[in-house]
Amino acid sequence: MQLHKPNYIFYLSTDGAGTHIIRSQIIGLAEKKIKVKVVHQSFWSLAISAILNPKENNIKTKKNNLDVFKEFCRSNNIDESKFSLDSLDKLNSNIEGDKLKIGWAKSSLIPSFPTPLAGYGERKGKINIGVEDSIWVRTIVLDNGKNRAAYVSLDLLIPPPNLNLKDILKGTNLRDSEIFLTASHSHSSIGGYLPSVVGEMFAGEYDEKILKFISGAIRESLLDALNNMEITKVGYSRIKAEEFITNRLVGDSLGAKDNWIRLVKFERNSGKNIIMFSYSAHATCYTSKQLKISSDYPGKCIFHLEEFPKIDFAVYGAGAVGSMAPKYKILNGKDKLDAISNAISIKIINTIDSIPTFFENRLFSNKINIKMRKPSFRFNDFLIFKPWIFNYLVGLDNTSKYFSFLKLGDILIIGTPADFSGELVEPLEEFALSKNMNLIINSFNGGYLGYITKDNWYNKKNINTYETYTMNWYGPYNGSYFSDIIKKIIDINEI
Repeated sequence: MQLHKPNYIFYLSTDGAGTHIIRSQIIGLAEKKIKVKVVHQSFWSLAISAILNPKENNIKTKKNNLDVFKEFCRSNNIDESKFSLDSLDKLNSNIEGDKLKIGWAKSSLIPSFPTPLAGYGERKGKINIGVEDSIWVRTIVLDNGKNRAAYVSLDLLIPPPNLNLKDILKGTNLRDSEIFLTASHSHSSIGGYLPSVVGEMFAGEYDEKILKFISGAIRESLLDALNNMEITKVGYSRIKAEEFITNRLVGDSLGAKDNWIRLVKFERNSGKNIIMFSYSAHATCYTSKQLKISSDYPGKCIFHLEEFPKIDFAVYGAGAVGSMAPKYKILNGKDKLDAISNAISIKIINTIDSIPTFFENRLFSNKINIKMRKPSFRFNDFLIFKPWIFNYLVGLDNTSKYFSFLKLGDILIIGTPADFSGELVEPLEEFALSKNMNLIINSFNGGYLGYITKDNWYNKKNINTYETYTMNWYGPYNGSYFSDIIKKIIDINEI
């Protein structure tokens, strides 16, 4: 839009998530002494007024845009852009129990009936033509006699947000708050479990039978793990693996990467070793041309690890995969998958003997519900679709929005309801270390809110707009928002 010194500029309603567009445009115009009038049909117009007239709203003018906006919301008791976690109390000594026990199991996710593949819209919901490699739900159950927790990882694009955990957990004596969900995020696994227009674009036609099948596999793995409990020692390590990951959003020269494999080693009394590990490269070695079911590189890593005599079971949880892609020289497809999985598994195998393990008696898990703005689709810098359009197309606005955490001694695993960006991890990990905790961040904890990226890329031109437009459903500042939540979870777990 070209401006020729008009007296008034009119902006129509965009509802919550579009306010940043209006605000940024208006501030720029106001700085140029251009008079602006706003026609906006939500309370967010008040925030715009605060920006334009900070003195009238008792706000210091030299603060940056974000700080002004936050301050205004706080002063007016508006809680849509920031959710207060101040009510959360620190954990108490109730997390201490007996020596930790662990059980593990897996259940197949290969259905006996045709299913579409999930992960790429380009596939247009095509039915798989066979199996490249097996996919599983892998479960670790932890118990210290006082508290229990279950780490459940599915070889799926995401855990179905519409899972009925109450039905799944019947007869297990496990509570909803004790279930930590994550996924491998394979883009070549089964779909058909997302009942919406967009869900069908990315995961094929919805079929309730598929959702029931997945639910049954989760339940089976939980029951088997509960019947396989044994005292264990615990150890933690991280391994640098910067050569297999790249920043797909802005490139490695501009953006940060999450370069680490993070792993937990469980050493049972029987001598059996279990490895839980996480890495932040997307499971996208296979492209949309892949029409066979596959767990991508995470599953192949597990295959190699479990071939090693000292590792009896392994489970992978996707790390902060937002903005992070797998990288290996010029290889693509299966060659790329094999190269990355071989290299990562060798790094882990070469490390496990050096990881000291100790008996542990501290265990706790929980879920924290969060608030978000009203969701919307951002088509471009000036056009944002209303929330009702988002709800019609995506249908996730009424699903649970929460963070999960699993406290295991000085190890803290936090599950985020999104493709959480690997660019945000390093300062959070440093913060956790300052509290004497080892942090593992997983994506896909059962809820799903799209992509959460670093705030300063939100309005940047000429970048991968898939993450900042198509899959950014809740507007700006959520990188900061999610980071604040994670810091609060770290704080309450400091003992």
